[in-house]
Amino acid sequence: MCNVCTREAPIAAPVKQNQPNKTLERMKKKHNIVTDPGDEEKQKEVAYQPDLLAVSTQFTKIAYDAFKEVMARLQETKAYAIATKTTQPFHVALAILVVGAWLSQPGSNSNLRGWKALYVAAVATHLGAQIWMTLVSGIVLYFSLPRHEFGRVQTILFPVYYAFNAGVSLLAILAYFRTQCLTQFVNTSWIQLALLLVVFSIEAYVRFRLVAPMLRAKHVKTQMEEAAGGGQEIGRLVLGELAHCPRYIRVLKTFRGYHSTIAMGTMITLGCSFYSTMIIVDSMCY
Repeated sequence: MCNVCTREAPIAAPVKQNQPNKTLERMKKKHNIVTDPGDEEKQKEVAYQPDLLAVSTQFTKIAYDAFKEVMARLQETKAYAIATKTTQPFHVALAILVVGAWLSQPGSNSNLRGWKALYVAAVATHLGAQIWMTLVSGIVLYFSLPRHEFGRVQTILFPVYYAFNAGVSLLAILAYFRTQCLTQFVNTSWIQLALLLVVFSIEAYVRFRLVAPMLRAKHVKTQMEEAAGGGQEIGRLVLGELAHCPRYIRVLKTFRGYHSTIAMGTMITLGCSFYSTMIIVDSMCY
């Protein structure tokens, strides 16, 4: 047998029994306090009954812990990072301050002025987003970044862009309709209302029906191009060996079909936005 097996186990030291606290025993004897941990009835009699202050303190602790947990989760969100680490919230606050000062000026009905301001701001914001995305950033990025890098940027921007534009278009429709209700539909431009409805319908359809399948086709196309060592060219498409791959050609045609349809819808909505702006200009001239 090995030494470990034959080694004698150490003798455990005797456990010292707890010595009674002499001071505590003197206090019990002095005040005639009788305690019996085994007697449940006696324990209930001497149990501490919390008063209103203790209960309120307990609930305050629960509320404070819940508040700390909510704040910890909030600080992990992107919205908190944008609100605390960027200047965009100050821009929004400045815009709200300017609009509030303008609405507080004496003159016509502030309710009507507010809806008109919301309508014009929605149309202007929508047109500005379209011009920037279609005529500025899209062109600059396509001729500045490798094709796959540009595609990754568009993959993130496309859903946000069409969701944002559809939301702003719906806001413009509601504001314009509310403005006409307040003016009893005097000098109503039904062409303007039709244009706003067309823009919203196209952008909502693109966002909910076309963006997702286009991005799926783009993802497959990108994977095949990366496997073939392509996609790093700037401002042009080089097929290389993939020109002889039937599956890649099918995926490419599917992607281009969705992309062309979306581009056509974008151009229609851009034309409608320009026309809506001209109608606003005409209404200001009368």
